[in-house]
Amino acid sequence: MKKNGFVTSALLYGILSLFLLLILGSLTVMTNRKLTDDQIRRSALDDVQTLTTDPACFTVSGNTITGYSDTCDKTVFIPETIGGVNITAIGSAAFQNKKLINITIKDNITSIDPSAFNGNDGMFFIMKMENGQIPYDNTEVSAGRIWGSTNSTIRWDE
Repeated sequence: MKKNGFVTSALLYGILSLFLLLILGSLTVMTNRKLTDDQIRRSALDDVQTLTTDPACFTVSGNTITGYSDTCDKTVFIPETIGGVNITAIGSAAFQNKKLINITIKDNITSIDPSAFNGNDGMFFIMKMENGQIPYDNTEVSAGRIWGSTNSTIRWDE
C-alpha cells in the first residue's frame, strides 16, 4: 500500500516538474524573441508597401481616379497602376460618401482634388511619401479636414 502511494507521489512530482519546465522554457523563448516596437512598425509598413485594393474597385479617367465602388473594402490602398496606366491623381469627389476607414497613398500620387474625400468622417490617411509632395491646406489639415473629409488624421511615412 505504501509503495502505491510513493509511486503516485513520484508520478505527480514528475508531471509537475515537466509542466514547470515547459512553462519556464516557453517564457525564456518568448522573452528572447521579443521584437521592438520599431521592428514591428517597420515590418508592418513593409507589408503595406505591397498591398493594393482590387483595381476593379476604381473608376479611372486617364491617370486620375474618379470613383470608387460602394461594394469594395473601406480600407483602401491606392494602386500605382490600373489597367496598365500609371495613376498620379485623385479627382473631385472620387471617394465621396464612401464611409472609408483609412487610405494608404503612395508617392505615385502627385495631385489630390480638395473635394476628393467629401462626406467621409474620421478617416486615417497614411501618406507613403515626403510631407509636402502633394499640396494641401495646412490650416484645414490641422482642423482635421483633409481633402474634404472631416475629423480625420494624416500621417506622413517618408
